[in-house]
Amino acid sequence: MRNFIIIFLVLGGLFNNIYAQEAKSNRLTKIVLDPGHGGDKPGAKGRISLEKDINLAVSLKLGKIINENLPDVNVVYTRKTDKDVDLIKRSQIANREKADIFISIHCNAAKNHEATGTETFVMGLAKTQENIEAAKKENADILTEANYAENYDGFNPNSPEANIFFALYQNAYLEQSLLLADKMQKQYTFNTNLLSRGVKQAPYLVLYKTSVPAVLTEIGFISNAREEKYLNTQLGQYKIAASIFQAIFQYKQRLEGTNLETPSIESLIPKEAIAQDKEAKEKEAQEKRIAEEKRKQKELEEKKQKEEAKKAEELAKKIKQDLQKKDTTTLKETNKEDKETKSNNQTIVYRVQFFANETKFGENNTKFKGIEDLWMYKEGKMWKYTSGRFDNFDSANTHKTKIREKGHKDAFVVIFHKDKRITIEEAKEIEKQLNK
Repeated sequence: MRNFIIIFLVLGGLFNNIYAQEAKSNRLTKIVLDPGHGGDKPGAKGRISLEKDINLAVSLKLGKIINENLPDVNVVYTRKTDKDVDLIKRSQIANREKADIFISIHCNAAKNHEATGTETFVMGLAKTQENIEAAKKENADILTEANYAENYDGFNPNSPEANIFFALYQNAYLEQSLLLADKMQKQYTFNTNLLSRGVKQAPYLVLYKTSVPAVLTEIGFISNAREEKYLNTQLGQYKIAASIFQAIFQYKQRLEGTNLETPSIESLIPKEAIAQDKEAKEKEAQEKRIAEEKRKQKELEEKKQKEEAKKAEELAKKIKQDLQKKDTTTLKETNKEDKETKSNNQTIVYRVQFFANETKFGENNTKFKGIEDLWMYKEGKMWKYTSGRFDNFDSANTHKTKIREKGHKDAFVVIFHKDKRITIEEAKEIEKQLNK
């Protein structure tokens, strides 16, 4: 009895398809566009978007291109908004409208986030496990529909016999469907950088129930970050829609026996979409340049810090070596050297710098009236003048206040070791070594 029912259903489908095929004319005047999923059935989920939204955006762009370039072709949508439409109703729309072709638009997804490319399916027996799983994923939406068992002849997408059932079904429009699918894949390859995964057969219910030439096209992997980004750009969506249109145009020429030139991809895409994409790429390039400049600046700063640290380490090492040389002298000589060193070489001297000029002035110059312990040194082309000699910073800082009160408002503390100006960090390192 079960076998009889299956044979009856298959023969019924065959006769219906043959009858419909004979009734068709050799003209293309009506297309049904089916944006996959919708409403509470979002389809695949990417990092930044949902499949249902991309499907709808591309479908609406495709319909717009068809209306503008093929005025004799009527476009019908299974949905034009974010709403759920049962799979059975999508097929019924195509059959009721007596469409000449049916195109269901989807995005692909895979656990392997490196998977990329486009592929277009026609109704048939899936020959690989990958295609079986893809069909099961899309067909699974029927399980949430009311009366799905009745609408789909008791079909269960999770049943092991599901793929065997489709092996008995012969699509009357397979040849036309394959022709359209092949042209779509070729145009994807020609117009985009998306990899072509080819034309395949799989048991998609939305195709099985559609009695017209029908294809289900996967326009890219939403699970791949690069392709998802592309699928969410205006230019990317228009290029995909324009590629599908070019395939439809060529299919129409073949069906009707005409030989008109296929509109170029540039003529099908709005100028504002191209301009928007150019602006986005320029902005992205500028952001990359800024990031690269920051990276280089950071590298230079880190290099400078390492060089300064190395110099400080070498200075500390030299000071330590100089101090160790005292061990080779007699105790008397050592005591004498220690005394001289403390007064002349090894001690840190703090002074207050208050004036600088390229000209060298004498100590009796009026500029230095009232300045005590005047001492000058040359640095580069400039002669710099200081006051006082102290063995600690606090004393020098107090003296700085007195110098400023005498009219030298920019006076500041400078540090010397062996009559060579050093930084406060170097001074601390030297004092640390001296105190050992």
